[in-house]
Amino acid sequence: MPLHKTSRIIKPAHLALQRELVEEWQNPSNDRTAEPVIYEADPGSNEPIELYVVWSKWHGVSAANRSEVILDAFEAVRGRNQVRRVAIATGWTPEEARESGLETLKDDDVE
Repeated sequence: MPLHKTSRIIKPAHLALQRELVEEWQNPSNDRTAEPVIYEADPGSNEPIELYVVWSKWHGVSAANRSEVILDAFEAVRGRNQVRRVAIATGWTPEEARESGLETLKDDDVE
């Protein structure tokens, strides 16, 4: 199978999403209804981290671009060493999260 290498293209709209996500990570809202909702499952030590972000602003953003935005924001907040531990970074709209069962997670499930 042929290998096609491409350069990464970052859209200005994705940079704006990344900035908003960084802001929420650094200054989490106390409003339980605010978005984005970030689930950061970090079992500790050197175990893999799972990141899930529920956000209405994901409408129209591909799954691959959602993951890139999440990973870039996480790296900006936690650093390169921590982002290397991420096993999964997934973004869902609220509707997609409900369909996946993510909304059933409680804070204790992801800490």
